[in-house]
Amino acid sequence: MGTDLASMRERLEELATDDGAFVVACCRTGERPFPVAGLRFADRENAVRAADLARNYRSTLAQYDPRTPRYDLVVHETADGLPAADAPSRADACHDVVGAVFEALSAAGHRDAERAVLDGYFAAAEATTDVDDLSVVLLRCAATALEDHLDDADLAAVLRDAAARSDVTPADATPRQALAAVAGAGLATGVSATTDGWAFEPAVRADGAAVTLPVAVAVLSVRPDADVAFGASEERVELRLTGGPRGLATAPLQ
Repeated sequence: MGTDLASMRERLEELATDDGAFVVACCRTGERPFPVAGLRFADRENAVRAADLARNYRSTLAQYDPRTPRYDLVVHETADGLPAADAPSRADACHDVVGAVFEALSAAGHRDAERAVLDGYFAAAEATTDVDDLSVVLLRCAATALEDHLDDADLAAVLRDAAARSDVTPADATPRQALAAVAGAGLATGVSATTDGWAFEPAVRADGAAVTLPVAVAVLSVRPDADVAFGASEERVELRLTGGPRGLATAPLQ
């Protein structure tokens, strides 16, 4: 059995590349278990082969140790963060998104929402001194105020306008690259493709909900025609380009 396991490990290493866009992960939890942890693959075909090898590897291992955890391994296309040199800083990304939202709120005449963002921010800022933390506080207050003061239709209109004003994502980017920009700024983690969109772990939360605002703005900046919908599944947030508008500022975590 040891020889079989070693042979499968060697084959996995042969299939892997340093910067591939595909990974093998559990479809339920997003976890990438041994022996595919940390491995990337250049295309879906090689990733499918790797998934088969990983299932066989873990099945073989389970014959020796029945307590081996079970995973439903599938292929994911990643949208990991951009290289550090290309990604905006967290503070810059937060300020860009919230600044664009302020401009859009003002243009639409939503004064109560504008005031709610500022009131919440000033109250929270009194207890916060770190500049990086302050930018996240501002983002969190903006997301909460939008949820409290705008209905889904108004929120979608404001964010489409804000997305046109935002510079977080290049205009010619794809939705996957837009997610990569948000992840590169440290505002989302563990981004992976799903059968009908993407999933990610929220980096910013507000009152038990995931702050989805930066992802919504980034995606709408490259797909203004999309009916973006967010929903939470346990600790991950699922994103689809249809079925919305829903959860554009925050998404309650289950």
